[in-house]
Amino acid sequence: MVDALSRGEIDYLEHVSEAAEADSFRHLIRRDVLNRLAEHYPTPRQKEEVPVWLYLASELTLKLHGSESYHAFPRVLRSGGLIGALGPELGGRKTIHPETHDVTLSGPGFNRKNDYDHQTPSDQDFLRKFARDTQEDRLHAWFNREVPRCLRSLRLFDAEGLFIGDGSYLFVPDNEHYQGAAC
Repeated sequence: MVDALSRGEIDYLEHVSEAAEADSFRHLIRRDVLNRLAEHYPTPRQKEEVPVWLYLASELTLKLHGSESYHAFPRVLRSGGLIGALGPELGGRKTIHPETHDVTLSGPGFNRKNDYDHQTPSDQDFLRKFARDTQEDRLHAWFNREVPRCLRSLRLFDAEGLFIGDGSYLFVPDNEHYQGAAC
Protein backbone atom coordinates (compact mmCIF):
# COMPACT_ATOMS: atom_id res chain seq x y z
CA MET A 1 0.00 0.00 0.00
CA VAL A 2 2.85 2.41 0.75
CA ASP A 3 4.25 1.83 -2.75
CA ALA A 4 0.83 2.49 -4.29
CA LEU A 5 0.52 5.68 -2.25
CA SER A 6 3.94 6.90 -3.37
CA ARG A 7 2.96 6.25 -7.01
CA GLY A 8 -0.28 8.21 -6.52
CA GLU A 9 -2.46 5.16 -7.17
CA ILE A 10 -4.70 5.60 -4.12
CA ASP A 11 -7.75 7.75 -4.79
CA TYR A 12 -9.07 7.92 -1.25
CA LEU A 13 -7.67 7.13 2.18
CA GLU A 14 -9.73 6.87 5.37
CA HIS A 15 -8.43 8.06 8.72
CA VAL A 16 -10.41 5.39 10.58
CA SER A 17 -8.78 1.99 10.88
CA GLU A 18 -10.94 -0.82 9.54
CA ALA A 19 -9.77 -3.10 12.35
CA ALA A 20 -10.43 -0.51 15.08
CA GLU A 21 -13.89 0.21 13.68
CA ALA A 22 -14.72 -3.51 13.47
CA ASP A 23 -13.57 -4.01 17.07
CA SER A 24 -15.73 -1.08 18.20
CA PHE A 25 -18.82 -2.44 16.45
CA ARG A 26 -18.17 -5.97 17.77
CA HIS A 27 -18.05 -4.48 21.26
CA LEU A 28 -21.32 -2.57 20.70
CA ILE A 29 -22.97 -5.73 19.36
CA ARG A 30 -21.60 -8.00 22.10
CA ARG A 31 -22.77 -5.61 24.85
CA ASP A 32 -26.13 -5.26 23.09
CA VAL A 33 -25.76 -1.46 22.99
CA LEU A 34 -27.24 -1.03 19.51
CA ASN A 35 -30.29 -3.17 20.32
CA ARG A 36 -30.85 -1.32 23.58
CA LEU A 37 -30.64 2.07 21.85
CA ALA A 38 -32.97 0.84 19.09
CA GLU A 39 -35.64 -0.28 21.59
CA HIS A 40 -36.69 3.29 22.30
CA TYR A 41 -35.68 4.94 19.02
CA PRO A 42 -38.61 6.99 17.62
CA THR A 43 -38.89 4.96 14.44
CA PRO A 44 -41.04 6.50 11.72
CA ARG A 45 -41.97 3.04 10.38
CA GLN A 46 -45.01 0.91 11.18
CA LYS A 47 -43.35 -2.20 9.72
CA GLU A 48 -39.69 -2.90 10.43
CA GLU A 49 -38.10 -4.43 7.33
CA VAL A 50 -34.61 -3.29 8.27
CA PRO A 51 -33.77 -3.40 12.00
CA VAL A 52 -33.44 -0.02 13.72
CA TRP A 53 -30.14 -1.14 15.27
CA LEU A 54 -28.70 -1.50 11.75
CA TYR A 55 -29.84 2.04 10.94
CA LEU A 56 -28.03 3.28 14.08
CA ALA A 57 -24.89 1.30 13.20
CA SER A 58 -24.99 2.72 9.67
CA GLU A 59 -25.27 6.26 10.99
CA LEU A 60 -22.33 5.62 13.34
CA THR A 61 -20.11 4.28 10.58
CA LEU A 62 -20.91 7.27 8.37
CA LYS A 63 -20.01 9.64 11.21
CA LEU A 64 -16.79 7.75 11.98
CA HIS A 65 -15.74 8.30 8.38
CA GLY A 66 -16.71 11.96 8.42
CA SER A 67 -19.39 11.48 5.79
CA GLU A 68 -22.40 13.77 5.63
CA SER A 69 -23.90 12.02 2.60
CA TYR A 70 -25.85 8.78 2.45
CA HIS A 71 -24.51 8.32 -1.08
CA ALA A 72 -21.14 7.56 0.53
CA PHE A 73 -22.58 4.57 2.41
CA PRO A 74 -21.42 1.86 -0.06
CA ARG A 75 -17.90 3.34 -0.15
CA VAL A 76 -17.76 3.64 3.64
CA LEU A 77 -18.82 0.00 4.01
CA ARG A 78 -16.11 -1.15 1.61
CA SER A 79 -13.41 0.74 3.53
CA GLY A 80 -14.77 0.41 7.07
CA GLY A 81 -15.18 -2.27 9.70
CA LEU A 82 -18.96 -2.59 10.07
CA ILE A 83 -19.23 -5.43 7.54
CA GLY A 84 -16.49 -7.36 9.36
CA ALA A 85 -18.25 -6.89 12.69
CA LEU A 86 -21.61 -8.05 11.33
CA GLY A 87 -20.08 -11.16 9.80
CA PRO A 88 -20.98 -12.86 6.52
CA GLU A 89 -24.47 -14.00 7.62
CA LEU A 90 -25.64 -10.41 8.29
CA GLY A 91 -23.22 -8.04 6.60
CA GLY A 92 -22.07 -10.10 3.67
CA ARG A 93 -18.60 -10.64 2.28
CA LYS A 94 -15.94 -8.33 0.94
CA THR A 95 -14.23 -9.53 -2.20
CA ILE A 96 -11.08 -7.96 -3.63
CA HIS A 97 -10.65 -8.30 -7.40
CA PRO A 98 -7.20 -9.83 -7.98
CA GLU A 99 -6.22 -7.55 -10.88
CA THR A 100 -7.92 -4.22 -10.17
CA HIS A 101 -7.97 -4.54 -6.35
CA ASP A 102 -11.51 -3.13 -6.38
CA VAL A 103 -13.55 -4.13 -3.34
CA THR A 104 -17.07 -5.42 -3.88
CA LEU A 105 -19.65 -6.46 -1.32
CA SER A 106 -22.32 -9.12 -1.57
CA GLY A 107 -24.65 -10.48 1.04
CA PRO A 108 -28.21 -11.28 1.97
CA GLY A 109 -29.24 -7.84 3.19
CA PHE A 110 -32.22 -7.39 5.48
CA ASN A 111 -34.87 -6.71 2.88
CA ARG A 112 -36.11 -10.21 1.99
CA LYS A 113 -38.17 -8.99 -0.98
CA ASN A 114 -35.42 -9.76 -3.51
CA ASP A 115 -33.55 -13.00 -4.19
CA TYR A 116 -30.29 -11.43 -5.39
CA ASP A 117 -27.25 -10.61 -3.27
CA HIS A 118 -27.22 -7.07 -1.95
CA GLN A 119 -24.16 -4.82 -2.10
CA THR A 120 -24.97 -3.33 1.32
CA PRO A 121 -26.99 -4.70 4.28
CA SER A 122 -29.39 -1.77 3.83
CA ASP A 123 -29.81 0.59 0.94
CA GLN A 124 -28.50 4.16 1.18
CA ASP A 125 -31.94 5.36 0.12
CA PHE A 126 -33.51 3.55 3.10
CA LEU A 127 -31.10 5.38 5.44
CA ARG A 128 -31.89 8.75 3.90
CA LYS A 129 -35.66 8.26 4.02
CA PHE A 130 -35.58 6.84 7.55
CA ALA A 131 -33.61 9.86 8.77
CA ARG A 132 -35.84 12.30 6.89
CA ASP A 133 -39.05 10.75 8.23
CA THR A 134 -37.97 10.62 11.88
CA GLN A 135 -39.74 13.37 13.80
CA GLU A 136 -37.27 15.96 15.04
CA ASP A 137 -38.82 16.51 18.48
CA ARG A 138 -39.08 12.77 19.17
CA LEU A 139 -35.47 12.29 18.05
CA HIS A 140 -34.27 15.05 20.41
CA ALA A 141 -36.24 13.51 23.29
CA TRP A 142 -34.74 10.07 22.55
CA PHE A 143 -31.22 11.45 22.35
CA ASN A 144 -31.60 13.52 25.53
CA ARG A 145 -33.41 10.89 27.62
CA GLU A 146 -33.04 7.34 26.36
CA VAL A 147 -29.44 7.49 25.13
CA PRO A 148 -28.07 8.73 28.50
CA ARG A 149 -30.17 6.13 30.36
CA CYS A 150 -28.74 3.39 28.17
CA LEU A 151 -25.16 4.66 28.54
CA ARG A 152 -25.59 4.99 32.31
CA SER A 153 -26.98 1.46 32.61
CA LEU A 154 -23.93 0.18 30.76
CA ARG A 155 -21.67 2.14 33.13
CA LEU A 156 -20.22 4.21 30.29
CA PHE A 157 -20.29 7.43 32.30
CA ASP A 158 -17.56 8.19 34.82
CA ALA A 159 -18.26 8.26 38.56
CA GLU A 160 -19.56 11.86 38.36
CA GLY A 161 -21.99 10.97 35.57
CA LEU A 162 -20.00 12.69 32.83
CA PHE A 163 -19.56 11.56 29.26
CA ILE A 164 -17.35 13.25 26.70
CA GLY A 165 -19.39 15.31 24.27
CA ASP A 166 -18.32 16.71 20.92
CA GLY A 167 -18.70 20.48 20.64
CA SER A 168 -17.79 20.69 16.95
CA TYR A 169 -19.42 23.48 15.02
CA LEU A 170 -20.99 22.31 11.77
CA PHE A 171 -22.23 24.61 9.05
CA VAL A 172 -25.56 23.51 7.60
CA PRO A 173 -27.51 24.97 4.67
CA ASP A 174 -29.95 27.74 5.50
CA ASN A 175 -33.17 25.97 4.59
CA GLU A 176 -36.24 24.55 6.30
CA HIS A 177 -34.85 21.00 6.47
CA TYR A 178 -32.16 22.09 8.93
CA GLN A 179 -34.34 24.14 11.27
CA GLY A 180 -33.55 23.15 14.85
CA ALA A 181 -30.27 21.50 13.87
CA ALA A 182 -28.46 23.58 16.50
CA CYS A 183 -30.56 22.16 19.35
